[in-house]
Amino acid sequence: MHMTLEALCQPELVVLRRLSSGPLTEFELAHEVAVHSGYTPEQAADRVAGWLNELREKGLIWAGSLLNNHGQAIMAAALTKLGRELVG
Repeated sequence: MHMTLEALCQPELVVLRRLSSGPLTEFELAHEVAVHSGYTPEQAADRVAGWLNELREKGLIWAGSLLNNHGQAIMAAALTKLGRELVG
């Protein structure tokens, strides 16, 4: 699969670049997208799961849900080898 950064939307680029320093939660990523794009914090929070799923399907990130003892879930993500190679 040949992927370029130009093939990604702005929020996906923000997510990949922020993950280059290590795994982050959906809340941290939504905040970063809101700060570095035209999305409001609420819009970014509503859409972050979709962006993470798209990037996961492209093989650029690992993303999954973490659960606590109360059944509350949060998504977390980290770059795959392909994702690290893409963002350098």
